[in-house]
Amino acid sequence: MTRRLVGSMMALLLLCGASGFALQDKISPLSDYQYKKDYAQYEEIKKEADVQKRADLLLGFVKEHPISRILFYVVTDYQAAVNPYLEKKDWAKAISMSETLLSILPTEAKVQAEEIPVGSEEFLKDQLTPSVLLLQRTMLAAQYGAGNLPKAAELAEKIYAAAPDATMLQTLAAIYLGMQNFDKYLEYGQKILAEAPMDQPLGYTTALQIADTHLRKQDIPAATEMFSKIMAVYGDKVPPSMAEPQWNATRAIAFGLMGADAYQKKDYAGALGLYQKVVQFDPKRDDAWYYIGMSKWQTEGQNAAVEPFAKCVVLEKTMAAKAKQYLEQIYQGSHSGSLDGIEEVLAKARADLGI
Repeated sequence: MTRRLVGSMMALLLLCGASGFALQDKISPLSDYQYKKDYAQYEEIKKEADVQKRADLLLGFVKEHPISRILFYVVTDYQAAVNPYLEKKDWAKAISMSETLLSILPTEAKVQAEEIPVGSEEFLKDQLTPSVLLLQRTMLAAQYGAGNLPKAAELAEKIYAAAPDATMLQTLAAIYLGMQNFDKYLEYGQKILAEAPMDQPLGYTTALQIADTHLRKQDIPAATEMFSKIMAVYGDKVPPSMAEPQWNATRAIAFGLMGADAYQKKDYAGALGLYQKVVQFDPKRDDAWYYIGMSKWQTEGQNAAVEPFAKCVVLEKTMAAKAKQYLEQIYQGSHSGSLDGIEEVLAKARADLGI
């Protein structure tokens, strides 16, 4: 009798112990045991030859195992199935597929709420965060390709906030420039410039775009300041990969703005030197010849202004009438009130300019 009682009690204790173990020790989705099971299932999915069917199976895997140590592998393979649609410029399909998988990925808050005892931080760092970023980058490419720049900007902002890098910084700048959101472009353009030396292609091309953007905003002082920084490095040489005629036109614009700034500040000697650089690169800039004349008048006397005023006149552009008034005034002052011989001065100016 006693033996039966003891045996029954032992059986009961064993049963309760087993039940307690089952209730208390639920297998973690991040355990080695679950990793092996997940990986075996993933290997079977990879055998599916049809790309779309494989993508659907990968979606099913994520629905079944949203928290897994091989999540990033699964998402990477799924993204590879999206690539053909990107290559075919089927933006709608690429966006739809990416959004579908993103919608079923666990959130960081959900992972933390699950109170996974082992490896939750590693899961977030190694699996979930890179998976989300990968899909967001794919969606960004598709939205940009589809011309949906506001959505592309929204995605790029999220990606940059989560993983700031130089490439995404340039992407953001390009998107906002395409949107003609000049304030946002300048915000990111300045960040690029802070990290890119002016003597490197990224540095000077960004600086040029910033200067041009300031001009488009009609912020002449800001444009002049940026051009001054560029010319401090490349004023006397041509940047790599830049055609000289194109760079000469840029230098003429830059030195013209700098000259105007100096003239406005009554730095006539400085203005003269800058405007002389303008005509070195663009000999038919009438405004440059006009202000060379005005600067010479202030620094060397009125007779020194005759030649540049004559060149401004024969170009017959915007500043010609004003230059002609001053030219005749100076010429008459030194020729007893007569204009006899002034045509010879104008003829020489034409010859000098190749007109």
